[in-house]
Amino acid sequence: MSSIRFFSQDISLAFKNISKSTIDKIEKEQKFDSLLNVHKNNKNFDLLFVDTYELAKWYRGQGNLLKAIELNKRNMAQMDSVNYENITLYRRNLYSLGFYERRNQDLESALKTFKRLLKYKSPDKYAIQGSFQMAEIYFVIGQYHNSKEHYELSKTIANSLERNEYYVRSAIGIGQACKRINTAKSLKYGIKVLSNATAFVDSVNSDDNTNNDVRKRFVHTLYNQLGNIYIDRFDYDFTNGKINLEKALLIATELNDSTLLGKTYNDYGVLYLKDQSLEAKFYFEKALSYSPDPLMVSIINRNLSIHHLFFKNYDKALEHAQKTLAILVGEDISNIKSLPSKSGLSESKVKFQLISALIDKAHIWTELAEKNPNDKSYINEALKTFELADFLTEKARLESKEFKSKLFWRKTAAEIYVNATKVSFLSDNIEKAFYFIEKSKALLLLEDVSLKTSRNNSEIPENIIKQESKLKNQIAELERLAVSSNTDSIRRLLLGTKDKYNQFINALDIKYRFYYKTTKPADIIDLKTFTSNILDNNTAYIEYILDDKDGFGIIITKENTQLFKIKNFDQLKVNAQHYRQLIEQPFLDKVAIEQLNTVSYALYESLFPEQIRSLIEGKKLTILADYYLQNIPFESFQTSKTSKNYLIFQNEISYAYSLSFLNENNKLTRVNTNNLVGFAPVDFSNKLTSLPNTQLELNLIKDLFPSTVFLNKNATKNRFFHETNNAKIIHIASHADANDSISPWIAFYNSKVGLKDLYNFNNTPDLVVLSACNTSLGELNKGEGVMSLSRSFFNTGSHSVLPTLWEVNDKTTVQLLKSFYQNIQLGQNKSLALHNAKLDYLKTCAPNQSLPYFWASFVLIGDEGHLEIDNGIPNIYYYLFALVFLIIVFLILKRKK
Repeated sequence: MSSIRFFSQDISLAFKNISKSTIDKIEKEQKFDSLLNVHKNNKNFDLLFVDTYELAKWYRGQGNLLKAIELNKRNMAQMDSVNYENITLYRRNLYSLGFYERRNQDLESALKTFKRLLKYKSPDKYAIQGSFQMAEIYFVIGQYHNSKEHYELSKTIANSLERNEYYVRSAIGIGQACKRINTAKSLKYGIKVLSNATAFVDSVNSDDNTNNDVRKRFVHTLYNQLGNIYIDRFDYDFTNGKINLEKALLIATELNDSTLLGKTYNDYGVLYLKDQSLEAKFYFEKALSYSPDPLMVSIINRNLSIHHLFFKNYDKALEHAQKTLAILVGEDISNIKSLPSKSGLSESKVKFQLISALIDKAHIWTELAEKNPNDKSYINEALKTFELADFLTEKARLESKEFKSKLFWRKTAAEIYVNATKVSFLSDNIEKAFYFIEKSKALLLLEDVSLKTSRNNSEIPENIIKQESKLKNQIAELERLAVSSNTDSIRRLLLGTKDKYNQFINALDIKYRFYYKTTKPADIIDLKTFTSNILDNNTAYIEYILDDKDGFGIIITKENTQLFKIKNFDQLKVNAQHYRQLIEQPFLDKVAIEQLNTVSYALYESLFPEQIRSLIEGKKLTILADYYLQNIPFESFQTSKTSKNYLIFQNEISYAYSLSFLNENNKLTRVNTNNLVGFAPVDFSNKLTSLPNTQLELNLIKDLFPSTVFLNKNATKNRFFHETNNAKIIHIASHADANDSISPWIAFYNSKVGLKDLYNFNNTPDLVVLSACNTSLGELNKGEGVMSLSRSFFNTGSHSVLPTLWEVNDKTTVQLLKSFYQNIQLGQNKSLALHNAKLDYLKTCAPNQSLPYFWASFVLIGDEGHLEIDNGIPNIYYYLFALVFLIIVFLILKRKK
């Protein structure tokens, strides 16, 4: 017979007696129902609501979650019907409903219920628990940035209410999410949060007041998580990782908790696995001896697979990889070559673990393929496994609502694409390699522009357009506030507005909804289609794909396509970083100049191997860089060991994010009629230093052709958003900071414009010129690219962008841009105009100002086509001039006769 614990003295005596009685279950249920009816008929609502709440708990104890959920919903509806004023009881019921829904695996309903707990006048324990439960659910379904945001909220509220245990548990959750996001920035932040929490625990657990101590199992998890993050750091901190795991192991041993012991021994194994030690196997096997749950068993088997692969024991590696997959999908895939079905993968709640396991298995097949080049079966297995991992990653990404969550899955996919390209290289499968390289580049930007193209060609009602824009702007503003204000009210408002936006989109009629929500991956242009679109033999495209282990390139011309491996790859990253440091310095001594030339030539040799040099000779190049190569101007490379023999002397060069994006961006309708709208604040209201040369810069352009120019106090943020809608060219000469840890910005007289402002802006200029520092730099997101100001202008609908790669020299900028616009006026396309402007500079500059710092910072990204500039002379005058010219020719010819 079951009994329940009573949490309230308000429970009726009759309910207590029924619960304690020894009658059978069916009779007990009948008595409970009768009791609730008596309360209802007597309008004794306090007892009705308390007893119904307790009865739901009783059914949960009986294992009947559906009945518990039904009773909770009925209780909430009854409370609503009488406007019940006991807020605490109401929120207690609300929390229980969400808790039961989560236990019943109805995560979507649970999220909706817990969200209601975030609406309150004063924070309470249910606000903490609601946000904490949401964070856990978001983590389970792979929305790690969302999870982190909700852990942050529960931590903030717990701190304000002095709920020490929830404060620590929330900190652990933040660390867990940061570890899964796995960027240098997130790991650093995770260590900071967890370290602060350990100091907090030491303080509260050592004072005389034991009422608010943090239980040891949570202290164990805190140290365990901190040790994990140290292990996962990009610089791998063995010492601090081990120190924290030792503390966790002491607590787990003291508690004699097999679950905690199994987890800690697994993490010890990871510590030694990262240290490439045979000792790792001992700890993994010890972890298995504690009979962990199935998910933990799959994690340990995956770690054993990685361990055996490192020591080249391929059979064991495959065996453990297959065990991992079998446990995660619950399918019979005992055959080593078997893979889970797509349907089984699609419904899985552990997509991240499955993707990781598939990638690990594909790595084993790849190594076997390298060791056995004559056995093509290994290549086929590797490719098949990578393709399945790609399918599941795309599935997870499309299920994500938040942009940051989508970026996480793009980062996860990056590992798939570079390794799948390697397999394609081994099998000389150029078409597959092209697909994976294209898939690795700016896919989210491609999808955004595809949606924009669809919206521009649709007839969406004005009220939908305005409401969607309004909500996005509210989110952008709240995200700014959330950075500067760590209050629960701002965080709640932000999360609520994001939820409101998603509800708004989901509530749209299906014929409008798909204009705002990506439901399938963007179409990647295939190699055959792309090469058929190349118009002449004087153009070549070179795409690169790389990680920290391997790098490949593909060169595409109208007549030839070649896949190649990057030479001297082990030195590439060091050389690129060193070159970047040197190239952004205006003045170098003789030794530094020699270093610059040596590193520059080394990069040229690596990225333009001998086999492709004849294919690019004299051609116009479009470069699609990757990873750390994205902030380097290729035209500045030395093509020989001789000083100042730059690549620009033999090739015109522009850049692109992806060929698929180039193709899609050309579909946007652009019918701009104004030549140029320019902005130069010169002086700033927010104490930024004055830029007097920017006024000269814009006036020189205005002298070349009719332009609308806003200077000084007229160069405002508001004017930028309202005066540029019909501009062929937008030119901004100002301050910018693209290394801002929060969000890159560009300054107007009265305010800054950031990435989020631009993402919510709809504009389609033919060219945006960003005459400011570092406007092509930003946070690098592997698999998607740099989140820069230039990229954000493409998101608005720009055809091409002319940004900078470092702090530009004012005098050189004026000279280069004047020449560029003169070339545009002469009818040269955007790429050729910039190319010739740089060459003209190099012909006329002083010897000490010929370093790439002075001329290579500006790069053209995107479309390279012509701009039709109106010189201010009405068309009728062109016709009159032509007529006069013909008359003169006619008279001359007549006289000769």
